Amino acid sequence: MKNVFKLLTFLFFNLIFIVSCSDNCCGYEDTSSANESSGGGAEVSGAPGAATLISPPSNNSCESATVVDGFYSKVSFSWTKTSETDTYNLTYTDLSNNDTKTKTSISTNSTEIQLARGKVYAWSVQSINSNSKRGPKSSTSKFYLQGTPKYNNVPLAAVLSNPSVSGGDITFTWTGNDPDLGDSLSYTLYVDKVDGKQSPVKTGLSTNTAQLSLDTGAIYYWRIKSTDQNNNSSFSLISKLNI
Repeated sequence: MKNVFKLLTFLFFNLIFIVSCSDNCCGYEDTSSANESSGGGAEVSGAPGAATLISPPSNNSCESATVVDGFYSKVSFSWTKTSETDTYNLTYTDLSNNDTKTKTSISTNSTEIQLARGKVYAWSVQSINSNSKRGPKSSTSKFYLQGTPKYNNVPLAAVLSNPSVSGGDITFTWTGNDPDLGDSLSYTLYVDKVDGKQSPVKTGLSTNTAQLSLDTGAIYYWRIKSTDQNNNSSFSLISKLNI
């Protein structure tokens, strides 16, 4: 009977030992939670972020472009670097005809593109990494690329009309013109008894008429100077006036 009790006691303690070692004593380790938290392997890089456009400034005239000839200029584009990025794609649109092009595989956060002058452009940038993951596009910026400056013509010489004389009160009239459509003219009136080339008597006239009180029985000479908003000017012929 004692032998049977000893045997049962021995089996009981061995069973406890086996159960307690079943998880850790046989070289087994539960790594399922670790695998779930790490993604089951090496960390995968995320998609790039959106770049912020720097130059050319938005809604401005691009004055820093390098002139190539009378038709084209090289424009320098730049934007902020983004993380998880290997290359950038720059998309630009000629807003006069909605012609859109993309320069791809730009390895830095700046580039130059030759563009036609005298047009408005829109542009944006997209970041791309080596896993072909594309980040969101940047905001879109617009700028005007200055064209070839236009030559501004000198105003045509004013055509003088015969003054209206009423005693010593004289009304001078003339016709002014400018070959450049939209140019505005101002006038300077010269009247004197010498040669019509002395100091002016009225300046900054916005209309083509002026009145003066002059000495009766005298001879005067007069002319008109026409000036446009670009400070180009011309003189009329000199006219003689007997009062």
